[in-house]
Amino acid sequence: MILNFYNDPTTLIVSAIIMVMALIFHNMVQTWVASRYGDNSARFQGFNRFDPQVHLEPFGVLFLFLLGFGWPKTIPTNSRSYAGRGRQEALVWYSGPLAYLAVALVSYIIGLIFLRTARQDLFIAFAAAGNFAIRHAVINLFPVFPLDGAYAALAWGNMGVRRFIQQIRQYGAMGFIVIFMLLSYTGIINAIEAVFRSLIFTILRPIFGL
Repeated sequence: MILNFYNDPTTLIVSAIIMVMALIFHNMVQTWVASRYGDNSARFQGFNRFDPQVHLEPFGVLFLFLLGFGWPKTIPTNSRSYAGRGRQEALVWYSGPLAYLAVALVSYIIGLIFLRTARQDLFIAFAAAGNFAIRHAVINLFPVFPLDGAYAALAWGNMGVRRFIQQIRQYGAMGFIVIFMLLSYTGIINAIEAVFRSLIFTILRPIFGL
């Protein structure tokens, strides 16, 4: 969780600012992808603008600080705007995790630049923000509300998948917390995070001579 860095003000502040901005960026990317497929529902409601009041969901921000994972408001979509059997709409939702991976990539790049200038404190801060961003990308792949993976599965999944997701949805925030804890304690989230982090540093290694 971000509050774990209470004894490291630099990392706490940098991570908090970047991740709150990442929640907003996540929605803006989804809005842009949706509009590319002809669904302007989110754009008409202002989700294409960098406006915290439009994007941020209070409980999502609270969970970000308490659990290290949060979420913004869900962008509105109109399924009838998409061609095909839900594939395009699913791509809108999956663009959310990609947005977080982009935030992670930029955070690591900035951190490595500071490392080159002997600013170890800022390297640690931006690296921590990158780690939080990767966690958001990974968790959003799972089909549990209010995650992107759940909306994508509802849009593209078969009847059995949709029924399973709706069954979990009825437990509300408690169902999400339980599944989040299980995934964390079993090491599944950490394992997937390590894969994405390895891929990003494979890209950055020749650039920074790591």
